[in-house]
Amino acid sequence: MPLMYESVLSEHMYVRVSAAVFDLSYLGRIEMSGPGHVEALQRHLTRRVEGSREGRSFYALMLTSDGTISADCMVFVLRNRVLLSVNPLNTDKVLSRLAADAPNGVTVRDVTDALLCISVQGRRAPQMLQRLTDMNLSHLATGYACECYVVGGCRSVLARTGYTGEDGFEVMLPPSGADVLWEALLEVGTHEHLVPAGTGARNSLRLEACFPLYGAEIDETTDPLEADLERFVEWDHDFRGREALEERKKKGPSRKLVALKIDGRRIARAGYPLFDGGRRVGTVTRGSYSPVMRQPIATAYVEPDVAGLGRHLVVEVRGHRQLAFVSRKPMYLRKSSLYGGR
Repeated sequence: MPLMYESVLSEHMYVRVSAAVFDLSYLGRIEMSGPGHVEALQRHLTRRVEGSREGRSFYALMLTSDGTISADCMVFVLRNRVLLSVNPLNTDKVLSRLAADAPNGVTVRDVTDALLCISVQGRRAPQMLQRLTDMNLSHLATGYACECYVVGGCRSVLARTGYTGEDGFEVMLPPSGADVLWEALLEVGTHEHLVPAGTGARNSLRLEACFPLYGAEIDETTDPLEADLERFVEWDHDFRGREALEERKKKGPSRKLVALKIDGRRIARAGYPLFDGGRRVGTVTRGSYSPVMRQPIATAYVEPDVAGLGRHLVVEVRGHRQLAFVSRKPMYLRKSSLYGGR
């Protein structure tokens, strides 16, 4: 997937007002199956898999033994198997960890090359994708997946999920079927205001919606509490790293992840410092220009005492100081959205 096909700005706005199609095949996909695979997987996730309805899709974390974030993933509970979608930085790490702990009879496979992923995101995504599948998309709720056929007669896993803050779908299917679906979507798009979009728009959309990115806001030096991800931790089951995370919770986080809106035109990039008066209080983790808000935005880790909503800080951008204030999360929230977040 390129940085952009035409421009980051136009591709971003197509998602916000119509729809765009993304090739997400670079993401890692791991499959677990066999007797006891649900219990084996659940030991590694901060959320319960056991008891989840067939078709349920949800976001979860995998922790280190110290309670920090080893990886994050989307979990798709299917008939007799579970699919995980993970950041490509973590595919090998997650695969090795699950395989090493799998009991006899449980199979752990890397299916990244066998199942590609095409995503259609935007408020008009349902109307466009509906023409290309036998599944009645009005019956597929946000946060659920099903196995169905798409154009070309290809069996696929279709999920109503995405990282843009809009309604949208991710379709996982074999390479030959992915080629057919991609071309069919672009053909539909010539008349229905759909365009292909690259990583630039994906990142700016994700930042507006405040979805963390592994390698930016989260990694093995951060924990779910300081990253504002405790809502994805279900404390009622045993998982690796739980005891360490409980100890961290007792102590309280030494920093908090916040969203920032920035006055001025300069974009605050990762590593830029934040100040409260003359005191340095944090560091930017990721920044971009928001086409919707028409200003630079960012995420940053700051000291807890300056993390309150509306707090005014100063960010230093290449020697220039600009006013930044702590914003609500998500910074972009579509009205009447079916999207539940992930």
